[in-house]
Amino acid sequence: MSASNRHRRFTVYDMMEAKGLFESNPANQDSRSADGLPLYTGPVQYPKMFYSPKGEERITVPAEIIVTPLGPKSVGEQRELISELALTPEDEARLRASGWHDHPAKAMKAAGKNAPAMSSDSRIADLEAQIAKLQLERNDETAKRLSETRPTGAKPAKPPSDDPFTAPT
Repeated sequence: MSASNRHRRFTVYDMMEAKGLFESNPANQDSRSADGLPLYTGPVQYPKMFYSPKGEERITVPAEIIVTPLGPKSVGEQRELISELALTPEDEARLRASGWHDHPAKAMKAAGKNAPAMSSDSRIADLEAQIAKLQLERNDETAKRLSETRPTGAKPAKPPSDDPFTAPT
């Protein structure tokens, strides 16, 4: 049997698993406490990652210049989108107000690049948020219109006649 690197690999993730970090992380569905009780409570809203309003990038690994018969080429450059974490709803509101995007494809589109397709979950969440906003605006407008109109109410009854011999109508 031939020995290959595949059978001897040991990555940082293998070490994390050996230490039990995945099993103790409540974000993982199969996480357990020391007592054996499940730690997972379902998906959490925060932290959330937001991406630069202009789709700005940062170089994480500089390019290597190699000499080719056709001239020098830069290869192997790695970049990442500039991002920031929102840890609370207040952080999220602040980032959204300053134009940060909740999906990397939106940031790439803002930078004028070809953006990858977004999952339908993201699209559905965006549409639901838009519907909720429009419904709130509609309800506010309706409440405003109702407060500006005067109630019509019933017509006041005729005052009773002072003449005791006339029949009431």
